[in-house]
Amino acid sequence: LGSYPRNVQARPLSSTTIVVQWEPPEEPNGQVTGYKIYYTLNPNLPINSWDVQSVNSNELTTISDLQAQSIYSIRVQAFTTRGAGPLSPPVQVKTQQGVPSQPLNLLATSISATTVQLTWNKPSHTGESIIGYEVYWNDTFTNQEYKRAIPVVETYKLTDLYPDTLYYIWIAAKSRRGEGAATPPIPVKTDQYGK
Repeated sequence: LGSYPRNVQARPLSSTTIVVQWEPPEEPNGQVTGYKIYYTLNPNLPINSWDVQSVNSNELTTISDLQAQSIYSIRVQAFTTRGAGPLSPPVQVKTQQGVPSQPLNLLATSISATTVQLTWNKPSHTGESIIGYEVYWNDTFTNQEYKRAIPVVETYKLTDLYPDTLYYIWIAAKSRRGEGAATPPIPVKTDQYGK
């Protein structure tokens, strides 16, 4: 059978990508022709249910499209001219925290000719802690787009708007890693003067 690949190491590159490297088996059963890297969030599953990535004779690969802030188990297997060798013992790696997902339930209500009240709920996946929000709005009167950084709140009054004007408003949460996904833009029309 030969021996398994040695010194398997895995480290996170981002919230969705890890890099795995290893050394060849001490006693390969024949000439090594490639490797399979098995990975899973649930190491109790049988190995044929793990995700797998094949590489040629490299001793390094990156695995992408992973979940943020999750612990993956990794095992490596060598293939030789005589077939598959044994699997390396599992090593664990944790992906990094990602940027926040989009805020939820954004509502915009006109409360005067120049002011709109916004309310929302924080994202379901915050990655690391939220350090603030970006509010975006564009008015259909001048076709300008504006943006304002605001603190960690879940309600905000947008002031100094044009009266009787249709606006589209959307928001995104920010963590130290950057800005997350924005909400879809929602329409709101300011009141007429004197209403």
